[in-house]
Amino acid sequence: MMPDSKSLPTELEMSDAADVEWVKSRNDPAIWHEAAIAALAYRGDKHDFLPWLIQQPTMDRATAGWLFFWLQGSEYLQGKKDSFWAKIHDPDVVALLKDLCERSERIGFIGDRIGLDGDFEKERQACLAVIRDGLVAPCIVVPNAIIAKAFAARSGPAPYEVHDGTLLSLDFLRDSLPAIYS
Repeated sequence: MMPDSKSLPTELEMSDAADVEWVKSRNDPAIWHEAAIAALAYRGDKHDFLPWLIQQPTMDRATAGWLFFWLQGSEYLQGKKDSFWAKIHDPDVVALLKDLCERSERIGFIGDRIGLDGDFEKERQACLAVIRDGLVAPCIVVPNAIIAKAFAARSGPAPYEVHDGTLLSLDFLRDSLPAIYS
């Protein structure tokens, strides 16, 4: 459920402790999804938002998929432990992926509404090929709840979008760039 847009800050920084606490307090998987992108791909995670997020029962399956596929899940399944595309250290990425895979198989995902861009399907297929070809490294838990079925396309506008690592509210974008966000 999208919260009342009048209560949304114009911008959020996942490098700011107060903003991270605000994001956590919203209990909104759509906001969490954008915050996860900002932390992993742009700002880093010095406030441990991502480990916290993985433990939230209402985290959307698309967020798990985005994290797993952005971090080259097919390589992780084969035992890769370094050179990830992330703004967090490799040992933290490995721990994050391990926790994500375990969560996938322990409780799965009750929410599957956000959807993913179609570009991630190639990585999902690569993960399935690793499994099919028997290339999964020992001690790796396969995240079937994430990769077993295709993702729907992104559905509707999110309350925030990530721009250069900053979460900008959709209302702010509509006001600032009406030609694009009408």
